[in-house]
Amino acid sequence: MLPSRTILWDIHEEHLDEAAFLWGQWERAMNAANYTLDEVIDGPEGRLRAHLDALVLGSKPVAEKLLIPALADDDEGKVTTAAWVLLHAEDADHLDLVFDALVKAEKKEARAALARAFELAERPELADRLRPRLEGSVPPVQAMIVNVLGARVAPVPSGQSPAWGFAIEAFLESRHQDLLLAALRALCRAPDPVCTRLVEKPLASPYVEIRDAAIEAGIRLGMPAARTACSKLVARNAAGSRFPLAVLATGGEPVDVAAIIRKLDVESMRRDALWALGFAGTVQAAEAVLAWIGDDVVDKVAGEAFAAMTGVRIAGPLAEVGQTDNGPPSESEGDDDVPLPVILPEDNLPVPNTERLFAWWNKAGARFAPDARYLYGQPRSPEVLRGALSSGPMWRRRAWNLELAARGQRGVDIGTWACRQRT
Repeated sequence: MLPSRTILWDIHEEHLDEAAFLWGQWERAMNAANYTLDEVIDGPEGRLRAHLDALVLGSKPVAEKLLIPALADDDEGKVTTAAWVLLHAEDADHLDLVFDALVKAEKKEARAALARAFELAERPELADRLRPRLEGSVPPVQAMIVNVLGARVAPVPSGQSPAWGFAIEAFLESRHQDLLLAALRALCRAPDPVCTRLVEKPLASPYVEIRDAAIEAGIRLGMPAARTACSKLVARNAAGSRFPLAVLATGGEPVDVAAIIRKLDVESMRRDALWALGFAGTVQAAEAVLAWIGDDVVDKVAGEAFAAMTGVRIAGPLAEVGQTDNGPPSESEGDDDVPLPVILPEDNLPVPNTERLFAWWNKAGARFAPDARYLYGQPRSPEVLRGALSSGPMWRRRAWNLELAARGQRGVDIGTWACRQRT
């Protein structure tokens, strides 16, 4: 008889704590300005998955002592970690237990954390196990199931309807925000011309996530109304217009680029307009962005957008020395009475050296044709777009992916693990 192995509980507890922390790091990295896909895979995602795998190997004793109790923890990262590991257990089937925790969760944050584990689960039979639970579940649980099912719908040729396996049209008419959003996201992954008419109404939703998902679905379905909605939102300086600005910029129409440039004079729109102009790729857009380099508030965004168009690297002599926010926390950051600082995706970007970057443009600008569009200094094309999607910053990938779709090209599912996207 083989002796029972000793379980090093402190090691497994460390795996759980580290995974919980890294889950948040990974989620932020997936929309970061200073990470590429490979850097996410080699950085936070690689470390996160190593801790997840170690917890899976802990088997039933670790599940019973650490993971199942963690499903009720206040730390959302710990909840998602525990649920994901339990769903991938090799010596037991915990799906019913995790699903029951989702059904009984009282806080919205807890439901979202549990749902995220289901959405990122890699169990091949997950869709078949969840589909029968769709009917009769409450809307938040239905939304999770639709997210799982929608991510697994097989792609079909343009103009054809996917084999959904659930009533997507009914969910697109839902009044429940989470369920409508899940159905729109499914439609973004697998555009269905039969559902076109159902996208019109959510284009005018007051909820930014729903509206953005409807815009993306509309662009993928070739709906002119989607771009019209973007134009109207930008024209009235609507809050939450970051994605509509990007959609207009990726289209590259001179009238739209000019409209975005005018928004640089609107303080509430400036940061997002600068970021969006990085998708325009024209000399006019590059020079409009360049004019804001040197502004302490938006110079990092302006520099990155300028680089996205021209291909210049904001580093070495073209960057200011010691200007990124990577230093140790200040003494006040540990004070409970001091509000936490707002962390922006661009915070870790370098600050451009204004004088040297202007000098670079004075020399290099002549090689850019006024009537052409550029991406990292190359004439814009599907091939160049795919290269950017692979090696460009994470915070630009959604718009690039959508631009590929608008050009009739197949992109990737940017909502899943980075390693799966790379594959």
